[in-house]
Amino acid sequence: MKRCFKCGQTKALADFYSHPRMKDGRLNKCKECTKADVKQCYRDHRQERAAYERERFKRPERKAEILACQRRRRARFPNKLRAYNLVHRSLRRGQLIRQPCERCGHLDAQAHHDDYDRPLDVRWLCFKCHREGEHGQKVIAQS
Repeated sequence: MKRCFKCGQTKALADFYSHPRMKDGRLNKCKECTKADVKQCYRDHRQERAAYERERFKRPERKAEILACQRRRRARFPNKLRAYNLVHRSLRRGQLIRQPCERCGHLDAQAHHDDYDRPLDVRWLCFKCHREGEHGQKVIAQS
């Protein structure tokens, strides 16, 4: 057991990150407090982080890394790429009409496939509903 200096709670050692320079080999701040501090730091330095990421993306080695990752993903999931392309072409030709989000009614909606083998059978969801409802990701509102 160990006491977190930030929240003051006593928790099991597994609730603290490893740290080789600490006497007991664990950080003095619990994982929950550490995560909260990191999130706050990201919020406080959002502009600097965004500028850093923009510059980082321009580096040739980073561009090559991203292209290689995209190639691997397309090779692993050819049906997803095919479905995406068919929806895009159908929208451009007017064969498929973009609809508002079926959950919240937001007008800027994305096509979601329940089955990639039926590429034109899509559900229209806004970014937030698509990520949270279909992919289990938490969307944090941007300020």
